Amino acid sequence: MQRLLPNLGALVLVAVLVGAVVWLRPEPPPPAPPPVRDVVLQYADGSELWNSGEGRPRSHLERRVLAELADLGLSLDQLRAAGGVVRTTVDAKAQTMAAAVVGRLVAVDRGDRAASVTAVEPASGGVRVYLGLSRASDPGGEPEELTPEVVRPFTDAGAPEVVRTMMSPLEVTAAYAALAGGGVRQQPHFVTSVTGADGSQLYRRTGAPEVVDRRVAERVSAQLKEKPGCGGTSCVTGAHPWTVGYTPQLAVAVFVDQTTDTDLTRVVWQEFLASL
Repeated sequence: MQRLLPNLGALVLVAVLVGAVVWLRPEPPPPAPPPVRDVVLQYADGSELWNSGEGRPRSHLERRVLAELADLGLSLDQLRAAGGVVRTTVDAKAQTMAAAVVGRLVAVDRGDRAASVTAVEPASGGVRVYLGLSRASDPGGEPEELTPEVVRPFTDAGAPEVVRTMMSPLEVTAAYAALAGGGVRQQPHFVTSVTGADGSQLYRRTGAPEVVDRRVAERVSAQLKEKPGCGGTSCVTGAHPWTVGYTPQLAVAVFVDQTTDTDLTRVVWQEFLASL
């Protein structure tokens, strides 16, 4: 027993020394935060629409794309952490041409004037053009009053529930895209896909369409082609401050308020389509 005591004391001493070393050892540094990468929004052709390195989004289009991403559960912080590259549905050429036509024909002498051009692809519901001329004219923001001429095609089609008396320009364009698509209504959207910096797919668009009677949609389209001022295209004119119409490939709405030129929206609509 006496021989065990020195050995036991030595073990206690070793344990004390080891404990002291462990206690005195500095804590490991916390892990470095993940790098913050730029978020890139792209047009449909892959060219750059906006980069988070440029600062806060400025246009209605940039803010609307980011809002849709947030609704999809992809916040800007999450996208920065992943180095998100967002491919949108927006056509770079069509967006540029819409801005040029509206800038040339619509004089903005008041900050609260609303003027917008919106275009939706009937086959997919992808928003191809989203242009608001001023701070007050976000095309997907505040609803505007529809004239009877804009509502009537849906009443004639037996689908009055598709439209309301107050709708935003984007909603109106999407509704007419259903007629252009032969009665198939796709949900309008801006985002096609989101990819991380490592190549991982964070999101890809899928969606189920709603169906309106094809025969009725085709009959309404044929009637709209006969309207004066449409040039053989299905459109609604004489509906100041609106002009709405479509081809099988694109539905377009032009809205301009606070103007005495009741034909202005038709001129903008026709010149925009002619520029494509």
